[in-house]
Amino acid sequence: MNARKTLDLNTLRSFVTIADTGSMTRAASRLHLTQSAISMQMKRLESSVDAALFDRSRQGITPTAVGDQLLHYARQMLLLNDEAWGRLTAEEYEGRVSLGVPSDIINPVIPLVLRRFTLEFPRVQVQLASSMTKKLLKQFEAGKHDIVLTTEHSPGKGGEILSTQRLIWTGAIGGGAWKKRPLPIGFSRACAFRQTVISALDNQGIEWRDVVVAEDEIAGVATLSADMCVGAELEFSEHGGREEINHEDTLPQLPDHSIIMYRTTDRSSGPAEVLADYLTEAFAAS
Repeated sequence: MNARKTLDLNTLRSFVTIADTGSMTRAASRLHLTQSAISMQMKRLESSVDAALFDRSRQGITPTAVGDQLLHYARQMLLLNDEAWGRLTAEEYEGRVSLGVPSDIINPVIPLVLRRFTLEFPRVQVQLASSMTKKLLKQFEAGKHDIVLTTEHSPGKGGEILSTQRLIWTGAIGGGAWKKRPLPIGFSRACAFRQTVISALDNQGIEWRDVVVAEDEIAGVATLSADMCVGAELEFSEHGGREEINHEDTLPQLPDHSIIMYRTTDRSSGPAEVLADYLTEAFAAS
């Protein structure tokens, strides 16, 4: 019987990072290795499985059919390894990263990013704050967060656009509040989309009335789901109990909004920088 071969986890980590970034150069930078070292690892890995693992083109590097199979197993092996290592060694936190995100864009991306990050940095404490864009920006300027995400038309100073999304009209599933006039709208006073919607309605001469007078958005979500009013949300976000309204052009088209990231100016290769990279990748994919 032939002796079983063992896949090297460090090599698999390089393999997965190349697949995720589409570049040996970017993978080497992230893993703090030289490009020649990464290339040698891939040559040994391809030799050990006796198959090509990547297709190379001008657009970048993508896994072959065999590479896709290995990628599936490699992710599981690394996930289990990192979880075991983190559980066995993480006696106390070493460092902290504070992330601020508006609640309406937390799902579905943020939980996936945080899971990935905490597996890789089990000793780094992540503090997640949820608030409105305006408040998060003030907190960031005061030094309370390392990274904040916002929803805005365009970035302010130092902001980086992660994704641009359609702003859509939403309401209760199968609801009819959108047919009422004056149009009942449900936004918290601090919602970044409230003034955008009001301006669009005023420009089209549609009368409207406020249903929500609260400062947070919980009341707005409740009244939307109850078909008491309509709202506006980013297309990609999860809309539990709500759906996009097919208003047949009776409501104005709303402008796109961008998800924008602000991060501290210290761009050293620390956990906060890695978390920022993970956020960039995740929202680009969304």
